[in-house]
Amino acid sequence: MVVVVPGLGVLCIEVKGCGVVREGGLWTYSYNPPKTSTVGPFRQASQAAHSIRQYLSLKDSSLASLVFHSAVLFTEVDFADKSLEWEPWQIIGRTEFLRQPISSLVTRVLEAAHSQCRSRKPVPAWYGSQSRPTLRQLEAVLRLLRPDFEYTASARNDVELAEAAIRRFTDEQFEAIDHLEDNRRVLFKGPAGTGKTFLAIEAARRAVRAGRTVALLCFNSLLASWLKHEAESIAQEAKARALSFYVGSFSGLMLSIAEIDVPATANQEFWGVELPMRAVDALLADGRDVPTFELLLVDEAQDLLSEPLLDVMELLLSGGLGSGCWAMFGDFERQAIYADKGATLGLDRLRNRTADSVSTYRLRINCRNATRIAEAVTITSGMSPGYSRVLNTADSADVEPVFYRSPSHQGDLLLATIAKLLKSFAPAEIVVLSMRADATSCVARQGRDQAGWHFASYREEPGDGAAIRYCSVHAFKGLEAAAVVLTDIEAIEDDQAKALLYVGMSRARIRLHVLMHERLRSSYDSMLDAGLKAALRRSS
Repeated sequence: MVVVVPGLGVLCIEVKGCGVVREGGLWTYSYNPPKTSTVGPFRQASQAAHSIRQYLSLKDSSLASLVFHSAVLFTEVDFADKSLEWEPWQIIGRTEFLRQPISSLVTRVLEAAHSQCRSRKPVPAWYGSQSRPTLRQLEAVLRLLRPDFEYTASARNDVELAEAAIRRFTDEQFEAIDHLEDNRRVLFKGPAGTGKTFLAIEAARRAVRAGRTVALLCFNSLLASWLKHEAESIAQEAKARALSFYVGSFSGLMLSIAEIDVPATANQEFWGVELPMRAVDALLADGRDVPTFELLLVDEAQDLLSEPLLDVMELLLSGGLGSGCWAMFGDFERQAIYADKGATLGLDRLRNRTADSVSTYRLRINCRNATRIAEAVTITSGMSPGYSRVLNTADSADVEPVFYRSPSHQGDLLLATIAKLLKSFAPAEIVVLSMRADATSCVARQGRDQAGWHFASYREEPGDGAAIRYCSVHAFKGLEAAAVVLTDIEAIEDDQAKALLYVGMSRARIRLHVLMHERLRSSYDSMLDAGLKAALRRSS
């Protein structure tokens, strides 16, 4: 670890979380299996400090006079051996590590390093009044050692691991995160694939790191499960720091607050009206220990802006929606497939509660879909403006629907399509989405056992990796897959059908196949004509 302390210096710390033995000049560490080295931890840390000092001095000569030193932290043992190879004050043992703040230990080592420099005869020529870093120098060190980019290894699922995907922040997303840190209430608007969920998770991470209590909410249960997995390390950090942190579905949080189970007769009225009312009653009840949060993050917010749900948010958030800190992430034009009267009305409700004290940030860079998929999504949805840029440069075939005449014909086309995909993709990388519920979908009519693979509901575990999972577009909202087969498309004229088509198509990262009923051929052609004309108007 490299620790930079303003007014003190730069400390390189080698951490050994094990027992240690030195015999015959050979260091042995009691890992499983044990590891040996001729270079001890003190020399490792010292060499690192010299290398970093040399690197920074070449980049910025004003940093050459700073104190660079090293220490070794033993988290499992109290190392007390003495040697000419190290100073006693360079050792941080288990007992003091557990009993003292790490900041105190780092300060102790660096102050001892300064004392050593002052006591040398003669005092080193480079040491003097310029040896303690200023804030400007601190920023220069950080900029040189960790420039402005961030890589996060995606832990989304086996599909991501198979692709070895590395997702990076775009310049736009850097600005978006900065915008959130500078404003108390932010509405992030962006079409599918612009990284809204990714930003919500990063906002939660930074808030917990800053010591704030956070709730990260969404609508869909499948997305909630994925969010919990992705935010596991954030939850662990929050727990270690005794901070309230909730990640999951809004309905799950309300059930917990109301302390009720889902009734067997649960319907839309229960989820949309009764459950929020029960949660409000619990939040207002005297003597109840219910959670409130300093930051509220809402993903897929276009589906969660009804009056009853906003009432719950008001009570969950310190300061309420009008004065508290929150960020809403959503596509308020095309993805409101659950909203009762559309996302526009939901935004009006939100603004009425905040007296328009909301900052809006628009996201336009597509960091999910391959270029041809992004183009198909843009044209079929009539998106205006379109994406400003598409980052996924993976090769993808043109998106052309295949038309079926009957349910059995669609089943044959589905199996033929999957056979083609299996030449390039593993079963776990393919998802079949339906415009219908699972029970009435095209997949439900197929035999589950095929040659070397089988269909399985997305709600089930993928098992041995031979499962091609299927799901409704509704349930899969907010998620994505390398290859998607979109089925049971029997309407595209009304707003709800268009929204479902848009959501389903935009789930695919690399390959997209669309199975559509024959009677929609002319309607689809008209949709393409309108989309192409809109694209031409934008380009002109």
